[in-house]
Order: sequence, then structure tokens, then C-alpha cells
Amino acid sequence: MSEEKKKPSISEKIGSSLATLACVMAVLLCLLIVAQVYTQGYVKIAGFSVFRVVTGSMEPNIPVGSLLLSQQTPISEIEKEDIVCFVSKEPPTKGKIITHRVVSVTKQADETILLETQGDANLIADRYYVTSENLIGKVAWHTKEGNLMAALMGFLTNKVGFLICVLVPILLVAGFILKNCVQNIRKEMDVVLQEVEKEERISGGGLLTQEEYAEMEERIRQECLEEIKQGVQKNDGRESPEKTE
Repeated sequence: MSEEKKKPSISEKIGSSLATLACVMAVLLCLLIVAQVYTQGYVKIAGFSVFRVVTGSMEPNIPVGSLLLSQQTPISEIEKEDIVCFVSKEPPTKGKIITHRVVSVTKQADETILLETQGDANLIADRYYVTSENLIGKVAWHTKEGNLMAALMGFLTNKVGFLICVLVPILLVAGFILKNCVQNIRKEMDVVLQEVEKEERISGGGLLTQEEYAEMEERIRQECLEEIKQGVQKNDGRESPEKTE
């Protein structure tokens, strides 16, 4: 009969479950970020996107290196003087994220809304209008120059920082899973070894040693010889039956 395993406590079970859940959530978040970066060029979570300003087109209001938060907003709610983020259509910056101020809002006959944008530091407006197709959202918040959070985001948005941001959670999850696997294997091995040792003890207690076997064999032989001798003596002492005419 095998010995009962030591069951983990409720707190240990809850802690293990929470740690596993956190690791899984971190991996899913990283995968979501990677997928969005490669498909649309930026990350959007719950309608919000974070960008770092790399040019001086919005200075002095938004300096280079500032961190800004863009909130997804319908183009019908955008007004003049709002600062918006959009995907550029102009040839020199096509496909890049631009942050400029709305200088005019035009509504066409087919109800299509066009936003004319211009950087605060630029002398002329952008050549292409912003439409609902390339609008990302309205800037809801931005940092000032020399902000620590902006510096941290600047590191995370470069290739090395982004790679670290993706790899570290994955490695942590892999290490956590590997640790649990090793612990489970060790526990199973301990149980098996205990079973083997117990079986060996039981088997060892039921078998006779060579000396014990020889003694038992000699005792049985002596008992058999004694019984044979007694039988012979009885037959010798018995009277022969009388003959009848």
C-alpha cells in the first residue's frame, strides 16, 4: 500500500494559480503587442495608444521625446484645435505615425469628414487630409520635456528594448513551467523510490537466507527419519497372526 502524498495547502494552490495566470496574461499581452505592431504599425489597447514624439513639428507645445496618449475617437467628434494622431499619406512620411493639430474641419456632400492638419512649428498645412481611414485618435495627454516615463518608453520602443520587453516575459514563463515540471518529476521519482524500497523490505522479510534454508532442510530430514524409525519399530513389535486349519 503506497504512502499518501503530502497535499499542498489552499494558499499554495492559490499562489501557484495566480502566478501561472499572471505569466499567461503577460505572454498573451506580448503576443498581442507584437501582432499589432506588425499588422498596423502601432499598439492599441482598450482604444488607447501610446506614442513617443521623434520630431519637432509640434514644438514648443509637445517637445521632441515627449510621450503622448492617443484615445480612439470618431472623426465626427474631432474639432478644430484638437491634436490628433494619424497614419501619414504623404510620400516622404507615408505609413508613419504623425501628431499634428487640426486647423480646419470640412464636411463634404456625401457626409465624409476631412481634417486639415498642421504642425505647430510648421509653416504650411499638410498636403493630404486626414480621414476616418487613417485617423488613430485624439491626443488626450502628453508629457513634458525630460520626463522619466518618456525616457523609459524611448528605450522600450527601440529594437533592443522591444526585444527585451518581449523576451523577458516569455523566458519567465518558460522558466516557471520548467521549474514546475522538474518539481513534479522529482515528486514522482520520490514516490516510485519509496514504493520500490517498501517492496524490497516486504520481499526481503518473506524470503529465507541460505543458512536458514539449510537448517530447515536438515530439520525436515531429521523429522522424516524419526518418523520412519518409529514406523519400523512398531512393525517389529507387532505379533504375527495365528494360522487356522
